[in-house]
Amino acid sequence: MKKLLTALLAGILSVAAMFTFTACKPDDNAEIKYVANAVYGIEVEEYGFAVGNNATKKTEIIAAMNEVISETSIDEVVAYYTALSNDATPSNTLEFANLADNTAGTLNVYTCSGFEPYEFVDDNNNVIGVDVYLMELVCEKLNMKINVVDMDFDGICGKVASEDNAVGAAGITITNERKLQVTFSNPYYSSVQCIISLEDEAFTSLDKLAGKKIGVQTGTTGAMLVEE
Repeated sequence: MKKLLTALLAGILSVAAMFTFTACKPDDNAEIKYVANAVYGIEVEEYGFAVGNNATKKTEIIAAMNEVISETSIDEVVAYYTALSNDATPSNTLEFANLADNTAGTLNVYTCSGFEPYEFVDDNNNVIGVDVYLMELVCEKLNMKINVVDMDFDGICGKVASEDNAVGAAGITITNERKLQVTFSNPYYSSVQCIISLEDEAFTSLDKLAGKKIGVQTGTTGAMLVEE
C-alpha cells in the first residue's frame, strides 16, 4: 500500500503549525529567529516521478516506478535519510539495490540536490537521498544501471521530455501543465507549503506578501503561486 507523506518544504509556502528556526547574523553573531507559518487555502500537492511522454520504454519504466512505490515503506526511507542529512546515525536499516551486474543499459535520473532528505550531496560528492534510493530500486527492476544528474530544478521536465527514457526524480508536483511534457508515476508522497519569515513578521496569507521581496526556487509550484 503506497505511503503518502506530508513533506514540509523549506522554501516558500504550509498548512501546518508554527515552526521556529534560528540563525546567526554574520556581523555580531546575534541570533535571528525565523518561523514557518500556516498558509490557508493552499491545496495539498502530490509528487511523482516523471518520464517523457514520448519515451519508448515509458510503460515499462512507469510500471517499475509504481511497483516500487507500492512495495516500499516511504516513511522508513525518509527516516533513514533524514538522519544522514543531519549527520546522525539512522535508527533503521534499508535494503539497497545492487546494480553492478545489470545489463539493460543505464537510466539517466535528473534531480536537484539541496532538498534534504530527498536529494542532497554526501561527503563523497555523490547525490543521495529518498528519491535516488527509490530510483535505484526502479533500476533494479529494469535490470539497468543508474546515472544521477544534478541540475537546476526548472529544467528537469524539459530535459526528461527531450531525452528518450530519462527520469525526473526531484519532488516534482504533478500538474496538468507538466503533463504536457511528461507522464507521472503514481504519487509517492504529498506536500504542503509554508512561508518562512522573520519571527516578528509572520505571514499566514499570500495576500500579505504583496510588495515584499520573496525568495523562491525557479520552476517550483511555490514560485507559480507567488507569480499568480
